[in-house]
Amino acid sequence: MQNYTRTDYAQVGTTNRGCMRVIPADKDKDYDLIVVGGQNGSLICLSRKSNDTTIIFKTQPGPPIQSLALGGPASSKKKDKIFVASQNTVRGVNRKGKTFFSMETNMAEVANRMFVRGLDVVLTGRKSYSRYHDTVDSNNYLCTEDIHDVVSLVFEEAWGNREYTSVLACGNSTLQVIEGNKFDYEVRLDSIPFTVALYMGDGGHTKVLVLYGTKTGRLGLASVPQGSGKVLWEISTTSTACVTTIVCYSVTGGQFPDIIVGKEDGLIEIYTIDETDHAQLFGTFPCEESITGISCGNVASKTETDIIVCTFTGWLFSLAKTSRPMIENLPVAANFNVKMQQLRSEVEELQVKVNEERTRYEQITKTQGGGAGSTFFHSFQVHESFDYSAPHGAYNLTIELVIPIDFVVVQSQLPIRLMEVEKNASVVSEVRQDALNPWPLLASYRCQANVCRLELRVQANEGDWGIINLYVCPKIMPKCAQITTHFIRALSSHQRTHDFDMYRPLNILQFTGTFSIAEAHAWLHHLLPNVPSKCPPADTITNNYACAANGGTQLQVVYSKGSAVFRSDCMSTISIIRDKVSEQTMKMQIRVEVACELNHDSIDHCLKLIDPKLSEMLDIEKQKMFASALKELESNNDDVFSFLSPANAKLLRDHDEIYQKSEGINIEESGVLAVFENLALSRAKLTGKSTKGKVEAIRNLVENDYSLENMKALFKKMGNE
Repeated sequence: MQNYTRTDYAQVGTTNRGCMRVIPADKDKDYDLIVVGGQNGSLICLSRKSNDTTIIFKTQPGPPIQSLALGGPASSKKKDKIFVASQNTVRGVNRKGKTFFSMETNMAEVANRMFVRGLDVVLTGRKSYSRYHDTVDSNNYLCTEDIHDVVSLVFEEAWGNREYTSVLACGNSTLQVIEGNKFDYEVRLDSIPFTVALYMGDGGHTKVLVLYGTKTGRLGLASVPQGSGKVLWEISTTSTACVTTIVCYSVTGGQFPDIIVGKEDGLIEIYTIDETDHAQLFGTFPCEESITGISCGNVASKTETDIIVCTFTGWLFSLAKTSRPMIENLPVAANFNVKMQQLRSEVEELQVKVNEERTRYEQITKTQGGGAGSTFFHSFQVHESFDYSAPHGAYNLTIELVIPIDFVVVQSQLPIRLMEVEKNASVVSEVRQDALNPWPLLASYRCQANVCRLELRVQANEGDWGIINLYVCPKIMPKCAQITTHFIRALSSHQRTHDFDMYRPLNILQFTGTFSIAEAHAWLHHLLPNVPSKCPPADTITNNYACAANGGTQLQVVYSKGSAVFRSDCMSTISIIRDKVSEQTMKMQIRVEVACELNHDSIDHCLKLIDPKLSEMLDIEKQKMFASALKELESNNDDVFSFLSPANAKLLRDHDEIYQKSEGINIEESGVLAVFENLALSRAKLTGKSTKGKVEAIRNLVENDYSLENMKALFKKMGNE
């Protein structure tokens, strides 16, 4: 989007997701307004005229505003009534700032997401769904999974005989369709949906089309008619960052409304729609801050549409075409210069006062100390995310503050590895584990000036679990830090799936005893990601998983009162589960019986799954070595192509491309070797055999003479020893 420029409007303080909207103008000659709700509980309405931002109204601070929506009569397309959700209360405010509506709900959870249509207000907590019709509690549903977003169908004529219908984006990688008080059906996805929105703003031509954005950065379109639904298409966006907001609005001048996507890494993407409802990327715009809201309207111009963006740190800015004059209604030059001089003088005076107060405060702190009660520690909010990325085989950790970050200290109970991230503007220092440092990993990230967002990437071995502590220190005086804690699970690379292949060679591990289903659920919560904190209300629970780190092995867990059965085509997974569950049962003093049935055909099956990844990496390393040798030969011979074979000539021509392709490829850091080693060690442990020399034999084969058949022969030999 090179023809779009950014214009900053204001900074209003930290905001939550979905807390900014553009209010349509009351009259045709007026401009649209911007309304934004902050985490301090204040609701601010702004206008933009003559390159100046004016506050229309600002409410008093209070509980954090979790969600904001616009409403109005169901028969009218103009939605100019503002509804905000704070804790379990919903308030209605008109465009002049007067409260005309207030409703105290009976929700036990905080209302995180909200959807408003006519007299209907839909609220969702972490697991609860409620619909209020004219302030009357009409529908309720308790979801067993975490709810990330909600949207309702807005055209009753498209429903058929179904009741009020909503779509929930749930943590088990599904879109759940709720009719009235009951669950109707679910649309299964490949990753967790985080954001949902009505296609074209009203559900499209069928009125039952819903857009969704996932935590892995994918964008999709689903149809949710009565009876059953399906995914029409799903595409990858330009990054794997989480999609935080989706808006449909015509900004490119096409025949259909465009799709505007905001992401957690600050990318804004515009997709155009064709006659077949398929999306095509139009352009991107980076802003380097987490996007919490996007809306569109005629805020600064009546002829062209503004894309209004809100970030976590509270920046409000517009994206507009560069063809628009930057200043409309230019003031008289003399008055403009006088005003600028006055502003410069005021800023200089404020800077002098701030420096004087900072110096005085530091002197008081040094002379009196914190014990005298003179030291004031600033409070600041850390916006962070900690999610496993299957493409990178590591956890992505993002930290964002309103103020610049000075440094971040990473302290880990388990031996994790730090991976490079291109966007990081920081210096990394690691402290080795020794007698003075008992932590397997202790590292610091010292940031450059004015860095408010930091991205880290950490990689853990499958089977290791423990806590990671982060000490986040901003650039403020006196120095203070905020501690955040994250937990890495033993089977961290396993992700929830919907299907399980029973025809694979499976290893079966079964625990039987006097434990309850809630205790079995707690074991899973410590073992696997995306497991709800509370046990679902069922007698028997079945969950399926797939592992991205070892080529796609599967795991099925079936547990009930007194029984927990694990099926997997990977012995490493079975070995980890046996060790960790046994550890938990011993700690809780629960007597269990363990039965393990091994299928040795699963070894060759796992080797076959991981072979394509390792073969590709070895081929790239071999091409890089040959291309380097040929490049050196070219430097000593002017007519090298005259005697090279076609294959070698192609390697020489593709030298730069091969080196670029090999960047970031490291067999050791990729975890591929660890997959082979863990498989050999796990089989030896489960069968009671020695592990001596197995790791060295695998590494020697990979370095010198790897092939799938050779690796199978080696594992067969080690199994007979």
